[in-house]
Parts: sequence; C-alpha cells; structure tokens
Amino acid sequence: MAEKMTVEKAADFMLGQGFHCSQCVLSHTAEMVGLDKDLMLKLSAGLGGGCFHGDTCGTISAAVITLCAVYGYNQPHSGEQNAKMVEKINEFEQRFIAKHGSLLCRDLLGGYDFSKPGDSEKIMGGGATGPLKNCPTYCTDVCDILDDMLKDVAK
Repeated sequence: MAEKMTVEKAADFMLGQGFHCSQCVLSHTAEMVGLDKDLMLKLSAGLGGGCFHGDTCGTISAAVITLCAVYGYNQPHSGEQNAKMVEKINEFEQRFIAKHGSLLCRDLLGGYDFSKPGDSEKIMGGGATGPLKNCPTYCTDVCDILDDMLKDVAK
C-alpha cells in the first residue's frame, strides 16, 4: 500500500508541478470541508502571488475559502453566523501572522511583487534559493493551522 504523503511533501510536489500555493491548500482541505477538489483547483488558480499583485497571499485566500465552507452563510440576516465566520477568519490570520509576520505575498516573498516589471522573472527564476523558497512552508503551515481549527467540525 502506498504511504500517505505528508502535507509538506504534497506542497512541494504540487508547486513543482506548476500549481499555485492557493491550489495546494485547497487540494488539502477541499474534501475535508465538503468541497469538490477539482472545482476548487480551478477556482483558486488565480489566487497565487496575491492575485499576481503581491496582495493577500494565495494560501491565506484559500484558507478563507475553506473557513467559509464551514462557517459561511447563504441566507439573509445571518448576523450570528457572520460573526462566527469573522471570528474564525481573524483567529486563522492571527495565527499565521504570529508565525510569519504578514499576510501579504510581497512581504512573504521579501519585497518581490508579481505585478512589478522584472520581479516576476526574479521570483520564478530564483530556484531553491529564490523568493519562492518559503512557499512550501507557507502552504504547510496554513494546512496545519486549518487542520487544527477544523479537527472537530470537518465534514
């Protein structure tokens, strides 16, 4: 029987196959929270690199999608549910910031920004020591935080 891949190895593998960080996270969490994995891979494809402008890291956006799958709402006047959702998103964000200092891709990549001329080439061409070197760690840490937060509520 094949050994189950660790979250860290799965992130390394997916990133090496050309997937974005957001896709790595949702690949890990989709089925856990009742989402279609293939659909989530497609829907999250544009979230990497802070939506390619250095804004909110794709791992964070994927985490918010995951948390909203559990705590989100689809009915009007859902104030209590909205409050619970916001509480969980804030908890997640604070835990990530405590580890990495920022939610912004450009900060996590050492100031590089996909939308700046020349930066994209530096980001993508940096190899194992370039700006993307920590992305597997961000993917792994986000998945670990979500696993912990959702261990009692996952579908």
